[in-house]
Amino acid sequence: MISYLESHRNGLKKAAGIAGGLYLVRGYIHARLEEVKDKIEEERLARDILQRRYEQAQEDVGYTVMALMSNLGEQILEEMDVEAVIKELQMMKNHGGSESMSASVSSSVSGSSALSTSGLQGWVDTTGNKSRSQAGDSPSEETSSVMSGSFITNFSAIESEPSSSSASVASLPSNSSDSTSSRTKAQLWNSVNILTFTRTLTTIYSISLLTLLTLTQLTILARIKYIHAIRHMSLEEDQAAALESELGMSNMLLVALKARFDIPQQPEDEDISVSSSSKLAFETLSADYLTLSYYLLHIGWKDLSTRIRSAVEEVLEGVSLKTRLSKSDVHRLLKDMISRVTAEGSPTASMLPTSEDMVRSVLVLGGRDDHDPYSASKSADSPTSLDDLLSETSSLLSSYHFTEVLDSCVEWAVDSLLESLEAEGRIFAPGDTEPSRVRLASILPPLASWSRTSLLALPSELVDGLLAKNNTRTFSAWVWAKFELEV
Repeated sequence: MISYLESHRNGLKKAAGIAGGLYLVRGYIHARLEEVKDKIEEERLARDILQRRYEQAQEDVGYTVMALMSNLGEQILEEMDVEAVIKELQMMKNHGGSESMSASVSSSVSGSSALSTSGLQGWVDTTGNKSRSQAGDSPSEETSSVMSGSFITNFSAIESEPSSSSASVASLPSNSSDSTSSRTKAQLWNSVNILTFTRTLTTIYSISLLTLLTLTQLTILARIKYIHAIRHMSLEEDQAAALESELGMSNMLLVALKARFDIPQQPEDEDISVSSSSKLAFETLSADYLTLSYYLLHIGWKDLSTRIRSAVEEVLEGVSLKTRLSKSDVHRLLKDMISRVTAEGSPTASMLPTSEDMVRSVLVLGGRDDHDPYSASKSADSPTSLDDLLSETSSLLSSYHFTEVLDSCVEWAVDSLLESLEAEGRIFAPGDTEPSRVRLASILPPLASWSRTSLLALPSELVDGLLAKNNTRTFSAWVWAKFELEV
């Protein structure tokens, strides 16, 4: 046996060397495969966390917009109370147009048809009165449905009047005993016409802008929070690696020497206190940033409605209430109004305050008056500043991507409105070979009903539809993906 081993010693050495090499290679390959596996698992986990955070941000957008809708809806319906003007027309018809009723109606029309101009001071003057109204006064969806039905009934009862009331006031006989009543009736019908289209487009633009603004704000905040979570995880990994290295013999000796010669050490809870302070600063900053939507809710939409009213008056000038329109004609009128609105400037100017003084005023009116938002956000504990958030948001809102998304949202809302006019039992019969035509006066009730439902209904089909659009989700993902530039 011994002689056999001695005679084959070289061969056995080679075999042992090969076996040892294979064992080492196998161990190396196994270690590398484990590393790759761990890396793939970490990447998968990171993608899942990223996806969950993104989806949660989208859900938060829907809930937040719904919470703000009641405030916006109450103001628009109060400012453009089409139903009140219809009620005045109904009262005039029932009372036969007495002189006292004519005076009352004339006074009511001048108040109902005048859209208040915008401006921060105007908001300050009116906010005090509106803030005292109770939340319970907002009508429910059921009340909205009943009121809409009543409105259509009243409108139908007096629908026979437009043919005479829409005629030129100059053509009415000046010596007629009820000529004053007829002129007032013509003014009322014109007010219903203008207010209905103005409220419809104001509803479309206001809801679209509020939805996209909230989407942008919450996506930015969620992205910042995600970035800081990644950095915190990286810090924890570094601390774990440092702790592992400190357990080595040389480091243990170094720690013993420091203790022997009373060398001061870094407090262990310093990182915890800094992290807690940073979290509080970020929560304060987020509250300030989200409160800026009050500008759109109380000032911006009024600026926009003034521009919309001018566009509506220009487009409807010379269009009689007796004019018979098809669905495509209504679409053309709405598109013409929208093009005139955008020609006067981008609607995005109505979304956010544009100066530090306006920001401070909006935050005070929004209830954030216990600190200076600019000095607080510039502290060392804050992960970012209000200036940074406003700068990025303004840049996003003025980008080509946002303009494209806003245009597609407005277009989708108009299409949704026209589809509602073609629903069963509504104005336009679907599927006709020859497009049906109805008088303009008959189109006003469903337009007014649609805007009221869109503003008051919870949940809102209009908001859900806007958030579900591919363009909207793509824009949100584009804003979210900017975290790669900051990590």
